[in-house]
Amino acid sequence: MKPPLPREHGAWVMLFTPLTLGWLLAPVWQAQISLFFVASLSFFLLRHPLTVFVKRWNRPSKDWQYLQRWAVIYGGITVISGGWLVFINQFWWLLPAALLGGLLLLFNLWLVSKRQDMSVVGELTGIFGLAMGAPMAYYVSSGQFAPLAFLLWLINFLYFGGTVFYVKLKVRQQPRLPEPESVLDRFLQAKVCLGYQLLVFAILTVLILQNDFLVWGTYLIFVPATLKMVWGAWQWQDKKSLNLKRLGMIELVHTFIFAGLVWAVAIYG
Repeated sequence: MKPPLPREHGAWVMLFTPLTLGWLLAPVWQAQISLFFVASLSFFLLRHPLTVFVKRWNRPSKDWQYLQRWAVIYGGITVISGGWLVFINQFWWLLPAALLGGLLLLFNLWLVSKRQDMSVVGELTGIFGLAMGAPMAYYVSSGQFAPLAFLLWLINFLYFGGTVFYVKLKVRQQPRLPEPESVLDRFLQAKVCLGYQLLVFAILTVLILQNDFLVWGTYLIFVPATLKMVWGAWQWQDKKSLNLKRLGMIELVHTFIFAGLVWAVAIYG
């Protein structure tokens, strides 16, 4: 009866960070937000047994019935809690959000069938869906939308998108290559990671110039992550010193810093 849970610790952080920010920064807190957390968590958990099904489609195993049972449980909780919010509490905008989330899940399962779920496209698609938790939590908590709700979606997507390129740099790229002698060569090896961060600042600049609700303090939110990437590009990672737990803890600390800066800029910026 032990429920099957995703083993990707980073995915849990990517789930709860947008949800929490959307809830905390909403102008009004309604009790229905707890039901939305339940619906979001159960939908997030539903992906795990479905992913196992797709991966083992041609290799049935003894735990299929166990996974089917929990897929029904997760799906049932999602439908009941989400349906209550839509049809009883009348949060009608959850319907298109649920449709988009379902389409993203199907696309992700298709990538799983092609063994491409850990590709850049696969991971960014998943982050795009998880970041939706911010505006929808804002909506359910306050009963209204605001520019800040969609800004939270964008900021969460841009931030966690950067972690994809950084982790790939430190885990898949640097340990497989000989350590460059010059600093310039190290930064060139990290050109995708650093280029993404430059793109983030370019997007923020355009939005700040075109929208009054976006303040220049938004830059501060991405400064710690940028410094981390620059340091990571310079500090070469070889196979012997690679420590996934330490890397995960670093990402967790930076996520807490990110969330704190988002809150501070939104409140005092």
